[in-house]
Amino acid sequence: MVFGDMEFCPNCGKMLMPKKGMIKCGCGYEKSLTDDDIEEQYHMEGEKKPDAKVIVLDKDSVLLPSKEITCYKCGGTKGYWWTVQTRSADEAPTNFIRCAKCGNTWRSSN
Repeated sequence: MVFGDMEFCPNCGKMLMPKKGMIKCGCGYEKSLTDDDIEEQYHMEGEKKPDAKVIVLDKDSVLLPSKEITCYKCGGTKGYWWTVQTRSADEAPTNFIRCAKCGNTWRSSN
């Protein structure tokens, strides 16, 4: 069974990946692949912009949103924040704050 560019086992539904010109599933399903099959379904293109440059401003420049905070460690009043999905997708993400003055980092309660 082919869905988009991925192929799934017709017996158990697991996603199949090629290896040495074959796709094999743990349930016993096997299929030989032609070079055209591999090119069409499994070929990944590399970097689209290999000449793209990373701009480094200086060690003190931070490209994160900031907000007014009160650091419990140094009393600093400016903090940078970001969000990370630390648990499963059905739970709320975790917000982190880093003090711009001392670098102290903590989880936000809201």
